[in-house]
Amino acid sequence: MQPVKTPVRGTEKKKSLPVRNSAVRFFSKWKLQIVCTISGLFLFLLASRFLPAETDIKSGNRLVRNSYGRQAETYEITVEGLEEKPVKVEIPVSARKYADEDIGRAFDACMDYLSVQILGDNPSLAEISGNLNLISSVPKYGMRADWTSPDSSLIDSSGTVKNTELTEPKDIVLKVRLSDGSGKHAADYELPVTIIPQSLSEQERRYRDFLSFLKQADTTQVTGETFTLPEEYDGKKLNYSQKSKENYNILWILGIACAVLFYFRDRFRERDAADYRNRQLLLDYSEIVSKLMVFIGAGMTIRLAWENIVNDYETGKNGTRFAYEEMARSLAQLKTGVNEGKVYRDFGRNCGLKQYMKLSGILEQNRKTGIADIRNILREETSLAWEERKTIARRMGEEASTKLIAPLMIMLLIVMVMIIVPAMMSFA
Repeated sequence: MQPVKTPVRGTEKKKSLPVRNSAVRFFSKWKLQIVCTISGLFLFLLASRFLPAETDIKSGNRLVRNSYGRQAETYEITVEGLEEKPVKVEIPVSARKYADEDIGRAFDACMDYLSVQILGDNPSLAEISGNLNLISSVPKYGMRADWTSPDSSLIDSSGTVKNTELTEPKDIVLKVRLSDGSGKHAADYELPVTIIPQSLSEQERRYRDFLSFLKQADTTQVTGETFTLPEEYDGKKLNYSQKSKENYNILWILGIACAVLFYFRDRFRERDAADYRNRQLLLDYSEIVSKLMVFIGAGMTIRLAWENIVNDYETGKNGTRFAYEEMARSLAQLKTGVNEGKVYRDFGRNCGLKQYMKLSGILEQNRKTGIADIRNILREETSLAWEERKTIARRMGEEASTKLIAPLMIMLLIVMVMIIVPAMMSFA
């Protein structure tokens, strides 16, 4: 008979600890989100319970009209009792209009309002020296104002005051027609204003007087072919000049622009020439390494193989090849007694590409230590060089196809214009 195992006190509590820890971790991670969610729900319940619902219906069956001069308003209202079920009805409500007994007081109040609003920067209607603000609508009263000026040479219907030549105050009466927008009520009013001369400084006054003097002189000489400017004014001798109508500043600007463009043109040409040279060097590298491998494999020394490659180039020369020209210069240095290692090293540096520097390092190392398997090294270098040449040729083909895109797009555009223009002309 197996013994009965009694549960150890506290085992059940230990099993529930992982669940409790998971809840604590969850609350710690999302506590802000949980608090915000609960707060929002609590505020929603409070507002729904204690705050009154905002609707357009006042006191159970009243809809507010828009103020005077406004547009009509359409309310969407649910009506109960019209049918078995509640129905939604769109109810148009016109804007408020003036009663016949109220329109006169409204016009008077509007005029009191306008007499202040049209002043602008002027102190009062009795001292008008700046432009008036002749507003055409008064939303406060739902009115429209149409202004008329009796003398447009002093003030026009838009409120522009013309007092530059005014020497003394001038009284005029502005006329305004007020209407409530319905076409039923309208009234004419008169608004007396006094336009005073413009407040000018001494310099501005002298300038205005001189222009008046010139205007008078022009009137007396109007029959002549030319207008002779006065030599004196107010006891002072006058000299006249005018800014040249021709502006030659563009010339020195063009000179600087051309200098900058020529500078960049030379830089671009140098860059293109360097790119062309490097590309040609890369294309000839595989051929040079292959020839060296063949000649050295035939039992020639590096110097003799070098000389044969240069002789072959000069014999069948058809254009300049930068790599072979560098080899020819190196051969000339060898013939003058320059150290062979230095010649190979300078050859790699003059070519300026890592492939040629690697080749010069191989040749110099072979001259110093006599590498036994130089042929195998050159064979591996030849294989790498031919793979790189294939990559270059592929890239050149992609560049050529890219350059063809622009002409093709231009041709496509021309064809589209040739098709679309006659079609549009036929419709016209």
